[in-house]
Amino acid sequence: MPTKTPSKSPSRMVDRLISAGVAIVLGLLVWLYARSRDQEMIDNVPVPVQLVLAPAQADQYDLEITGPAQVVASFTGPPSRMRELRGLIQRGELRVQASFTVPHDRINESRYLDTVRIDASDVHPPPGVKPIVAEGRNRIPVTLRRIVERRLPVRVDCGLEERVSQMTPEPATVLVRGPQEILDRTRAVPTQPYLVQMRPDASSLSEVVQTASVPLLQELEGRPIRTNPRAVAIRLTLKARQKVYELVDVPVQFLCPPNFMLRPEWRTERDGKVTLRLLGPSGADQPNVTVFIDLTTRKFEAGLYEEPLRLQLPPEFQLAQNPPRAATFRLSPLTGEGTGLGGGRNP
Repeated sequence: MPTKTPSKSPSRMVDRLISAGVAIVLGLLVWLYARSRDQEMIDNVPVPVQLVLAPAQADQYDLEITGPAQVVASFTGPPSRMRELRGLIQRGELRVQASFTVPHDRINESRYLDTVRIDASDVHPPPGVKPIVAEGRNRIPVTLRRIVERRLPVRVDCGLEERVSQMTPEPATVLVRGPQEILDRTRAVPTQPYLVQMRPDASSLSEVVQTASVPLLQELEGRPIRTNPRAVAIRLTLKARQKVYELVDVPVQFLCPPNFMLRPEWRTERDGKVTLRLLGPSGADQPNVTVFIDLTTRKFEAGLYEEPLRLQLPPEFQLAQNPPRAATFRLSPLTGEGTGLGGGRNP
């Protein structure tokens, strides 16, 4: 007669299932622990951010980052990948590239301010490395300036401007492309500084004409601009080199009308002379100057007078001082031949 195998009790089956479950959990914990021991972490890494405008708006705005162009991120990953990440950081090859679009309702504004948020998904470390972007240190402030075109006159920036008698740029106006808020208040686009070249063989008694090609500035108020053309031709006419001449004891004469019946007389001999300083071409001879008192302007009678001194200067000369003082003299009736000291002489 066959023997019956006793059946397993339900409680023993439950115990075995629980033991198997505990073993699985313990194995998972051991695996997770081992995995955590196999991870590395790099904290607080500054990552440069490069912002670009959307292609449809790239030519319509000038974008300026007005704060730090970087975010702070931390990274975790296996040692092999973290070594690769360190190499990227050391070579400066880890960076964020983000695109920015001006909202449709703000496209007509000459200036638009905004803040660009950088998330962990914008950071691209080697595969297997997880980036964590620090909240509060992941915003990039930007200023966008609308780009327009204006035709502006050219202003030549040159040294020795006191020597330039005439300056002509060709063309006189150029097309300038740049930020609207800057071009709206710009009255002329300057050239780069041009140093006037003085040739040592140039005549000091004549004007000198120079021609040159001078580049225009490609930046205004710290922002880039573009000009068409990029340079202008200039034509400069330079005055002759100047020098100050001092003339000592120039005699003062009298301009008398015909049949003048009075004799001019100085109170002292010193009253009839004057010292002058003239500005004129360097290398010229000592200038010949006539100083006189005009007695033809009105009717004079015998007596004491104070009249202004008048000058006749050679061409290209001018006073390098205040006008000379008025002179005091006496007019006396003629009692004999002659006109007295300087009397009746025509300068």
